[in-house]
Amino acid sequence: MIRSRFLKLVTAAVVATTVLAVAVPQGAFAATEIKVAGSTTVQPLAQQWATAYKKVKPAVSVVVAGGGSSVGFTNVDKGIVDIGMSSRDPKAGFESGLTKFVVAKDAVAVVVNPGNTVRKLTAAQVKDIYTGKITNWKAVGGPNATIVLCGRTGASGTYEFFKEKFLLGSRQSARTKAYASNGMVRSAVARNKYAVGYVSIAYVNTSVRGVSINGVAPT
Repeated sequence: MIRSRFLKLVTAAVVATTVLAVAVPQGAFAATEIKVAGSTTVQPLAQQWATAYKKVKPAVSVVVAGGGSSVGFTNVDKGIVDIGMSSRDPKAGFESGLTKFVVAKDAVAVVVNPGNTVRKLTAAQVKDIYTGKITNWKAVGGPNATIVLCGRTGASGTYEFFKEKFLLGSRQSARTKAYASNGMVRSAVARNKYAVGYVSIAYVNTSVRGVSINGVAPT
């Protein structure tokens, strides 16, 4: 009962919201606690769902943690958590025994510090920046300063998407400082005038500025 009510609430909450997946094991949920972990892209939504569910089932505690998409799949597969959050599809080996629910659609934004004069890039420039071909902002119309690369760890679904769509399968430069969450990338870019990062579009706020890619603004 707890399981079905929670999933109905999740589905209803994202009909008009901003591909993310929630994987749920076939076993029943604990009677008094639901553990959720994984993608930091999905985490803000999951926290809202947890708050809403608490109003429906006050006796049930919903504990939401991040860790990245890989953590979501691994932990739910091992039974460590009840729901695994991910911003990508499961890789080979995780399909059996898990049920996937697509709950929202997301976009990844490339962000810079508000003090940076660069407001637009091409997808090719983003690839060259993150693979180390372009290392100075001056090459893309910015200040004469070394580009500070901020990105995500390999456990991140955001990284997997960025690698596929922007890097076209290439690895990000070894100069990239890899962070465990979208929020950490945003904070790093906000602190450094010459930093660049990529985050779920939900994490773009006034502390950073999303740049247009191929003429398309991150909206």
